[in-house]
Amino acid sequence: MQNFEPFDTDLVMERLKAEVPEFRLVEGAAEYASISQLRDFQPPCAYVLLANESGGNGGARGARAAGASAEFGVVLAVRNYREQRGAQLRGELRTLLGKVRAALIGWVPPSPGATACAWRGGAVMDYDNATLLWVEAYESAHVLMR
Repeated sequence: MQNFEPFDTDLVMERLKAEVPEFRLVEGAAEYASISQLRDFQPPCAYVLLANESGGNGGARGARAAGASAEFGVVLAVRNYREQRGAQLRGELRTLLGKVRAALIGWVPPSPGATACAWRGGAVMDYDNATLLWVEAYESAHVLMR
């Protein structure tokens, strides 16, 4: 089975849809790129983005397989009209973060040579009076092969 494709973020989206039904939608990079303002998000929602992919030691020249490390992000958008002072880790966001982490940390994507997903961190990306964007960073590996 030949595979030279980048890490498949659709697998992550499917996992989040199945494990975190509270999301109104789970989409990818193209949909995320189409949003220009915080008010355009439809919270609670998530976007899965491939952030980086790199090769490790590919082995000898002409090797039939090479390991690849993939970093991906999960951007969560939540909205709370009641809290206008920026209390960022309360209620809905806290619950959703816990569910996203439970779904992804240690999960092995169904991809050739995949390794368990590891959590790398998370941070506030943007915030206005009612909408908050939080980005989570994860890493997994897969195999490019002939």
